Amino acid sequence: MSGDFLVAKAHPKPSAPKLIDWKNRAYSLTCDDVVDKPVRVTLRNGKGVAKGSILGGGYDRWEVEVQRTAQGRLSRLGNVTAVLFYCSPQPSNFFMQELRVYRTDDGSEIGRTPTFDVQELAPQYQPKSLTIKDRLLAADLRFYGPQDSHADGPSILRHVTWTWEDGRFVPHGADGESEDRGRVDLNRQHMTVNGMGPLELGMSRDEAAKAIGAPIPGREGRRICTDFSVEGGPEGLLLRFESDRLVAIYVHRPATTISTLSGIHIDSTRDDVLNTYPGEITSTIPEYGGEELIFAPAAPEFAGKVIRFGMNNGVVDTFIAGESDWAVFAPSCGGPE
Repeated sequence: MSGDFLVAKAHPKPSAPKLIDWKNRAYSLTCDDVVDKPVRVTLRNGKGVAKGSILGGGYDRWEVEVQRTAQGRLSRLGNVTAVLFYCSPQPSNFFMQELRVYRTDDGSEIGRTPTFDVQELAPQYQPKSLTIKDRLLAADLRFYGPQDSHADGPSILRHVTWTWEDGRFVPHGADGESEDRGRVDLNRQHMTVNGMGPLELGMSRDEAAKAIGAPIPGREGRRICTDFSVEGGPEGLLLRFESDRLVAIYVHRPATTISTLSGIHIDSTRDDVLNTYPGEITSTIPEYGGEELIFAPAAPEFAGKVIRFGMNNGVVDTFIAGESDWAVFAPSCGGPE
């Protein structure tokens, strides 16, 4: 018997961790605290049904599905998988969501994020935003405001993170008490020559990210300026930085709901632009064709700042606002690295 065999026998190679199929397994859920004691439900292809008198509230079943999974490393926990569940008690016309975290290697549960203590209806997770990044569990949620209805849905978008502290997940950014702790819904902000909502020309990227409560990922590219997207959108909105300084904000399709303070947006007509800014519009024909309408406010405090509208077949196809040297369409800036 060889020495190599004896060594191998004494020190067997560790087996590879089993691969967990997160859409085909059994879970214990409360349907976001519809019941106190978790109910076991088996999912197949990401969907399942729980039945029985243990469901509470007079419901005869829960319809459950996995909306999203995210994997990464969390401080103090290591490699984990977060699973966002959709749960609709029946009969009813509402649904709940429940976020639970498991160890990626063996599938054992670590814990769940706590139910939000709100006076209104429970907030709604935006499934595509769920991530584990920079050792933080994070997601965007829409919270109900006092004027929101169940039919129209929640309107207050916040970026929430969770850390593992003293054996439980602790949320950050959910209370919205201060502007820098809640995510700003940029779809509802208006563009001006000075910026957009809390975004102001001249901000650094860190300052801009803090102002809107959302990351602006990537590194500045090799071109003289870089167009950054905001993590979680809106899609079609770009923030233009030069040497870590916000110099312009660029809007293109599909961001058709974002408008200037005066109401001009993608698909506004040429007459709309001319009538909105009478006497302050200059028309130019760029080398690449088409037409550009340039709004340059006459007031001295706005000197050197413009909103440039790119026209296509008589309607606004894109627009950019900011410092006149940077609020241009061509040559374009590069994307982040």
